[in-house]
Amino acid sequence: MKILPLTCLTAMLSLTACGPQQNAYQNAGEAPPPDPRAKQLWGDNLADAKAQAAKNNKLVFVDFTGSDWCPPCMALHDYVLTQKEFLDFAEKNLELVVVDFPRNKPLDEKVELANRALAEQYNIKSFPTVLVLDVDGAIVHREEGFGNKNAKAYTANLKEALGK
Repeated sequence: MKILPLTCLTAMLSLTACGPQQNAYQNAGEAPPPDPRAKQLWGDNLADAKAQAAKNNKLVFVDFTGSDWCPPCMALHDYVLTQKEFLDFAEKNLELVVVDFPRNKPLDEKVELANRALAEQYNIKSFPTVLVLDVDGAIVHREEGFGNKNAKAYTANLKEALGK
């Protein structure tokens, strides 16, 4: 019986494409090279990230993305989430988690089911959607779309939203 809601969620997310500001990235120009820390700072396990956040007095930043098919998701990744300005802030204040819904690369079935359950739990309707959670999983901040911001502007807005 749990398969039906997950199937409906997947269909709904597929039909909504990427969501708001779908073409905002098109005027952004060429993406700068990623900061080398990006690969080590990003994880894919929310439970682990919440445990680390509790231990280190941080919040959890969750990126719900369609990493290989959603242009605004790719732009957010390339222009913001892998850049020095964002990672400098994240390293001190956030545990980073990606919850991916790829179309062209396989996911382990357990990971796929867990990702779908998280999308349902947090009412994800479009990609990208970013959540900042406290260590208990309560939403502190929510943002949908890319917004065509560079890492500096995005991070400044995030700091303001989080009171940092």
